[in-house]
Amino acid sequence: MWARKGVKPECAVFSSRNESGRLTVDKAENKSLKQKILYVIVTLLPMAIYMVIYMPTFFWVESITPAGGFHIIHTAIDDMIPVVEGFIVPYILWLPYLVLSMIAIGIKDRAISRKTSYMLMAGMTLFVFISLIYPNALELRAAIPDRENIFMSLINYLHDLDTPTNVLPSLHVFDALCVAAGLHLAFKDKKVLTIASDVLVVLIILSTMFIKQHSIVDVISAIAMFVIVYIVIVLIIKPLKKNS
Repeated sequence: MWARKGVKPECAVFSSRNESGRLTVDKAENKSLKQKILYVIVTLLPMAIYMVIYMPTFFWVESITPAGGFHIIHTAIDDMIPVVEGFIVPYILWLPYLVLSMIAIGIKDRAISRKTSYMLMAGMTLFVFISLIYPNALELRAAIPDRENIFMSLINYLHDLDTPTNVLPSLHVFDALCVAAGLHLAFKDKKVLTIASDVLVVLIILSTMFIKQHSIVDVISAIAMFVIVYIVIVLIIKPLKKNS
């Protein structure tokens, strides 16, 4: 009888502790999730504020018709690049790629997230100044074939929405490269993730030319601008610590 009485309270204590442990873990997990969400919001807040200012500025620049007209960007290589309508898919994936990648980087490393945001903001600001100083345009859309399929419909819809003016450098290319660099810095040990990111970025870059949205000049200038911005922001201004 004495032994049975001894066992019962012991089990009860164990059960109580176990139940209390579960509650503690649940609370910790909920707190951790809330902290992560708040962490990402705070980290990406400067970028969000910048976009609120940038978007009206971008549309204002797009509405300007320069007195001297637009400088037409065109090369013989552009004429050699065929229209491959399937490339509209990676072109459209550009925005989801940017958003999801920035959230992932924000969760992983705040310092790298800030650097990536600074690169994006620097490039978009430079783009506005370039568009004002050197207003430019494309005449490549005349090469779009008259084929009927869902991809061609998407391309035509995109061309209706997006004017072929102020295309240099290509922000599609620049932004994708910045985010890919951020992923490499934040997830250097995740080879599958970074390789998949690189493949998608290459497809995004190619898509800008194969759907006649950009000239090869726009692409090369975007790559050059990315290299300069990356060197200045990531390597020169407060370089990231070696463990980042």
